[in-house]
Amino acid sequence: MAVYEIAGLRVDMEAVGRTALQAKPYLTDTPGPADCVIRCDPAALLRQMPQCKTEDLAEYMWTGAYFARRLLDFDGLQLHASAVELEGKAWLFTAPSGTGKSTHTEKWRRLFGAKPLNDDKPALRKLAEGWVACGTPWSGKTDLSSPWSVPLGGIACLERGEENRIRRMTGAEALPYIFSQCVRRLEAEQMDRQLSLLDALLTQVPVWLLTARNDDEAAWVAREGML
Repeated sequence: MAVYEIAGLRVDMEAVGRTALQAKPYLTDTPGPADCVIRCDPAALLRQMPQCKTEDLAEYMWTGAYFARRLLDFDGLQLHASAVELEGKAWLFTAPSGTGKSTHTEKWRRLFGAKPLNDDKPALRKLAEGWVACGTPWSGKTDLSSPWSVPLGGIACLERGEENRIRRMTGAEALPYIFSQCVRRLEAEQMDRQLSLLDALLTQVPVWLLTARNDDEAAWVAREGML
């Protein structure tokens, strides 16, 4: 048994392989009850998820999905996005897989000195002081994550285009972009909770539509528009 602090929650999780390796920076020895307990049988999971090919990947995918659902009980949700920290705030770039989220945040790290927060599945939590973005061990194909929470500066919905431009969206405009990158396989009560959190998020946090080429100018246009 190991206890981790992830997104401000104490997570009692039995894990091996990749999951345990990427969760190692989140280990904590502070006492207290667990907010979330994660137990699984990797062999059984692989039988249920043969597309994962290995027990290690099945465990990694399942534990991440389980945590995302439990996060809803703590005014939090998981967003498919690449997140970096710059100037004391978290900036998220969300889009369907293959659009270029990680490529774009790599430019922010290289050009502006941004720090990686999570490259695939950051957690967002609504706290008394406002929204924060948090690193999690579930970071997609990379191991780019950091075990801290940062005030959320804003979210850019990324799409490819022939020119680089950015504009602020209303909450109604942003909802289909953001909702499509949230957890979808939820029970009715969990979905209601997620929709309520999304309503608060889109009311309180700025969201932009970023149309971008795959060049450095795109990062400069995004930074100027968002910061």
